[in-house]
Amino acid sequence: MKTRELLLGAVFATAALACNGSSLEADGPTGTLAGQISVGPFCPVEVEGQQCPPPPGTYESIRVLVYAQLGNGDRLVADTRPDGTGRFELLLPSGSYRVAIEHSIGIPGGPGPVQEAHVQAGATTSLSFDIDTGIR
Repeated sequence: MKTRELLLGAVFATAALACNGSSLEADGPTGTLAGQISVGPFCPVEVEGQQCPPPPGTYESIRVLVYAQLGNGDRLVADTRPDGTGRFELLLPSGSYRVAIEHSIGIPGGPGPVQEAHVQAGATTSLSFDIDTGIR
């Protein structure tokens, strides 16, 4: 009997920790996180007036990872990809987030860009990221 009570207590404690009352309640107030990712250059020598567009699929290969900043660490709450122009937009509960860009473009070995964002109810929080391809 004692073992069963301890087991049930552990299950309830784990559930309480998982549902820590963070701002991630789905039915709470939400705001918009909007972003623009720029990638370049794509030509060794860019000449003014001469187009040098990114290869097809460049922006779609990038992942935008959004982590909620909680008292006990960060938790992944959204994972999306930008559109063909580098834009992304997410509806999120009000709160503080860490936004990371994951990609394999450009100079290898360094971490992807990371920014902090605070989303407020009914408002749009805008971010911009620049990814250097390393082409010179």
